[in-house]
Amino acid sequence: MAAKTLKDEIMSGSHFGVAVLGNSPAITELAGMCGYRFCWLEVEHGPADWALIENLCRAAELRGLWTLVRVPGGDRQSVLRALEAGGRIIVTPMINTAQEAAKVAEYGKCPPAGLRGFNLGSRGMGYGMKTSLDAHTDANADTVLLVQIETAQAVENCEAIVSVPGIDGILVGPGDLSQSMGITAQWDNPKLMDTIVNVFRIAQRHKKITATVCPTLDMGRRWKQVGVNLINVGSDIGMVRTTMLQTLETYRKM
Repeated sequence: MAAKTLKDEIMSGSHFGVAVLGNSPAITELAGMCGYRFCWLEVEHGPADWALIENLCRAAELRGLWTLVRVPGGDRQSVLRALEAGGRIIVTPMINTAQEAAKVAEYGKCPPAGLRGFNLGSRGMGYGMKTSLDAHTDANADTVLLVQIETAQAVENCEAIVSVPGIDGILVGPGDLSQSMGITAQWDNPKLMDTIVNVFRIAQRHKKITATVCPTLDMGRRWKQVGVNLINVGSDIGMVRTTMLQTLETYRKM
């Protein structure tokens, strides 16, 4: 029997993760100790550099977490640097066409599946401890490429996007998608919910990974019912903010 790939593991069910927006290795470790399955490391909207991302990946792996790195864009440098740092799930934002998705696959997969840059000495390639063939084979099996569906155009092209060889799945961004649809942050709008579910169904028909975030608990409940594979339930910043506000309010009422 062939060894399970990371894609196989992810597609085995629904898994919950948390975004570590504070870029703390300690919080990253704690997320794993609390039982989360993956941590979201943010580069598109955050200040982290690649050296920090590499250290956050180390902290995550110490506690058995999959590392999801959202890169700034679908360019070669962004995809490659995230992989070299040791990111296992690479998310590229604002992918609107199959052609754009194909470039992500080219940059992120080793030959023969793609043309990922040749460098055996990085952390993501095991520091040169493997032969080039083994390193490339293992890298393709141990990492996945997800493209974000977060515009009306991407929804329209979803079938073509998920059909691209080398693209392992999609991540729906409800915020940007709602904005693109002219119903910004209307999380309970049936049009938004139905559109997202339809995108998930398309990806599932193609046996691709599905992923998203949960602006509300009701959304999270729906995503689990639909069988979404990677569900990000919040962030360290959001959780700390909520607890700080609740604690202050409690003491003010004393």
